Amino acid sequence: MIKNLSTSLRFKKTAAKILSGIKKAKKILLALHVSPDGDSLASVMALNLVLKRMKKETQIICFSRIPSRLLSWLDGEKIENLDFAWVDFNNFDLFVALDSADKKMITRSPFPEKFPPGFKIINIDHHFTNTKYGKINLVGQCSSTTELLYHLFAQWQVKIDQKLANFLFWGIMTDTGCFQYPNASADTFLAAAELIKKGASLDKAVLLNFRSYGLKTLKYWGKVLENIELDKSGKFVCSTVSREEKESLGVDPSEIEGAASLFAPVIVGTEFGIILNEESKNLTRGSLRSRADFDVSQIAQELGGGGHKQAAGFSLALPLEKAKEKVLEIARKSISLPISGKK
Repeated sequence: MIKNLSTSLRFKKTAAKILSGIKKAKKILLALHVSPDGDSLASVMALNLVLKRMKKETQIICFSRIPSRLLSWLDGEKIENLDFAWVDFNNFDLFVALDSADKKMITRSPFPEKFPPGFKIINIDHHFTNTKYGKINLVGQCSSTTELLYHLFAQWQVKIDQKLANFLFWGIMTDTGCFQYPNASADTFLAAAELIKKGASLDKAVLLNFRSYGLKTLKYWGKVLENIELDKSGKFVCSTVSREEKESLGVDPSEIEGAASLFAPVIVGTEFGIILNEESKNLTRGSLRSRADFDVSQIAQELGGGGHKQAAGFSLALPLEKAKEKVLEIARKSISLPISGKK
């Protein structure tokens, strides 16, 4: 990881390599990770804005649908609903991966093994679990990928106006849980303050991120609360939501957001919380949130996922009940408790 970004020689050299690669490229591909969060969307939109101002041709894709409440942030920019693995890479010189710790976060299909000659991948991310799969990898110890871009743009001497400041501030705010997570360092607050000075709107970010959910999303939250259970260990809670339950509420994947951070880590006496969503017959997605210092990323990694100490996720090619059994087993091991029987 890169610490003290403003003074790191390694950071400066990597920033120069990225800028050189961008300048050589004619058409650049950007992709949000599967089930994108605010940092994923904001970092892609911020870099896309800078690339366009550099007169570069870009295209943005995403496997998942963007939640409707976030569409106002796109400012007319088109995001094509397309899986990365199905892209015709002959049309591009460069792919810049943002906020994606692993290749599995970018596509739901197997990651392509071969690319056209001359096609390069640049990987810019803040997760300590990043697997460094790019030709150039910029992995920095920051609150968010948008904070990392803030430092990268400073190195490139990019002028940050109100529009760019809003993207960067929003990504920082969402990935720090509105500055409540331990990843919000003194440098994070300084960056956020500078972005507000440059025109970023705290009011707009709060309104969009916390006060603009749809009715179906709130009903989904209700189902999460209805199904939440305290594990027999007493150390964590778990809630499962089946396909049938979501269908009865009329919600789709783009509307099942927010519950993990709101409800999973708030019960006194517990270390963390888990929410399991059954997406299809043999696919279950999980979200983990820590109350305090417990490192949930270790659980996620053991389940094939990744993330932060406070917030992590994973996907299992299993039906809901089988996935729940496996997750509970790993979760109980993580707190050094014996595993016996079923919950």
